[in-house]
Amino acid sequence: MPVIVPHLIVEVFEDTWFRGRKGTVVKPTAFTKDIGFHNNISSLRIYKGPAFERNPKYKAIFYEDINFQGRRLVLGPGYYGDINDVALKFGDKISSINFAPMQEESGPQWGSIPLIVEVFRDVDFKGRRALVLRDVPNTSLIGLQDSISSVRISKGPEYPAAGCAVIFYAEPDFGGASLAIKISPEDYRKNIPNLHILPNNFGDKISSIKVEGWSSAGEFTQVVFQEEFNGASVRPELMWLDQAGGGSWQEYQGYLIMRAEPGLDLRRGENFDAPRLVMDISDDFSIETRIHVSTNLEEHGGLIVWRNESSFLRLEKTSGAHPYKGDVVFEGHHWRPTLIGRVRGMRRTRELYLRIERRGNEFSGYASADGVNWISSGTTVMGMGENLEVGLFAASPGEKEKAKPTVTRFDYLRVLRRKGEAKRYEDFRQESPGQLSETERLATLRSLTS
Repeated sequence: MPVIVPHLIVEVFEDTWFRGRKGTVVKPTAFTKDIGFHNNISSLRIYKGPAFERNPKYKAIFYEDINFQGRRLVLGPGYYGDINDVALKFGDKISSINFAPMQEESGPQWGSIPLIVEVFRDVDFKGRRALVLRDVPNTSLIGLQDSISSVRISKGPEYPAAGCAVIFYAEPDFGGASLAIKISPEDYRKNIPNLHILPNNFGDKISSIKVEGWSSAGEFTQVVFQEEFNGASVRPELMWLDQAGGGSWQEYQGYLIMRAEPGLDLRRGENFDAPRLVMDISDDFSIETRIHVSTNLEEHGGLIVWRNESSFLRLEKTSGAHPYKGDVVFEGHHWRPTLIGRVRGMRRTRELYLRIERRGNEFSGYASADGVNWISSGTTVMGMGENLEVGLFAASPGEKEKAKPTVTRFDYLRVLRRKGEAKRYEDFRQESPGQLSETERLATLRSLTS
């Protein structure tokens, strides 16, 4: 089977906002029924492929009729959450897809692609094929649960200089036995024609896939807000929210210590009672914190991006009582919780760094053991609106009678912007003349929780 080096990679979805059945297109498709879609595509994601830089004018062309006929829609790299809307009016009408250089303006940029992973049902790259660009929590989503026998891994257009890896898991949600395949800077492509003959025999066992890319946090570099928790007061921009009264916090020896009583969580269908310390924010940003991790993994908390009870994100270090037992978990909550990604191997890290970045409607989570080399915990697209709350939270998920109290120690909270944008937020970097005294702060907290 010849290797395809595409200019663009198109993901098509049956439902709006990248939900429902998904298909991937990298070459001209004269009839979308051949890939399982016929007049039922409602949203699209278009990525730059590894050959895009050779001709950056390439666009994806969607046709109303088969064989590239009829009315057409031309789109560049970007995400298009609802092609039924009045701007496009092309929902449930696509019958063929082509690629060609075009002069039309491209759409908004969608996230980076560190690696391109091709998985095949049969050995020697034969049988049903699927393309993987992001974490896949369950390979049933690509129609290949426990039925992958060969893989081909190539560098993507945004391959990180430090290298990265693909990790295959024997259980859904990145659990069970794992097989890691590292792609070093000197590698171009790795081919594994038969997973059954590897020493650990991973053929027909893969239930989830993680694309683990490293980042140096180079885009958001200018600190516009920082709270170190090393005084008797906190910055007045921060708000303490504890509607159930089951949380508490204090500053002690340079840490913010947040406690959560059993059963406090942020999850639809259970409760939204977990305590949090947040501030208002808008536009693109990066938020970051560092958590001190104890040997018994008693911490459960992290970063939150909040719009309302139906739309928020949480990137957290889980406690020892959690099913993931100390791992870093990135979840999106848009009416219902969705696992975006999970980072394992952080349980022995005594200082854990967490970071969430926003670029428009795209949100990416990262974890690090040193604050320099970051491991991706996944990327998602959510229509969150312009004005949000961001900050820290602590939780003790599970049944109240069985859960245990948690204690999470945060070293700092930081907000960063791009260098050219930081000037607009310079006031955040100034020490506020209205800094609260300890007495005033406690009185404010009592009023917020009463």
